[in-house]
Amino acid sequence: MAVATSRTIALQGATGHLVDVQVDVSPGMVATIMVGRPDAAISEARDRCRMAVANSGFAWPTTRRTTILLSPADLPKRGTHLDLSVVTSCDT
Repeated sequence: MAVATSRTIALQGATGHLVDVQVDVSPGMVATIMVGRPDAAISEARDRCRMAVANSGFAWPTTRRTTILLSPADLPKRGTHLDLSVVTSCDT
């Protein structure tokens, strides 16, 4: 699978910053990795998103490595509002 990309907004105070959510599913050690300075709530998104994809009737890639990149990496990301972009990118 090629890299799938979706976009969302991360809030820093009252200012919104554009965030690209890129997902790559590739051969390798089976894992779901999130990179790009996520906080604890976003790190837990991998479980919430996996359940959302499974409950939607799609298959989460259980035999491949899933890497989720939240860029720009220097912007702190907080909260659960990025989940929809992660699910959208994983679904394609």
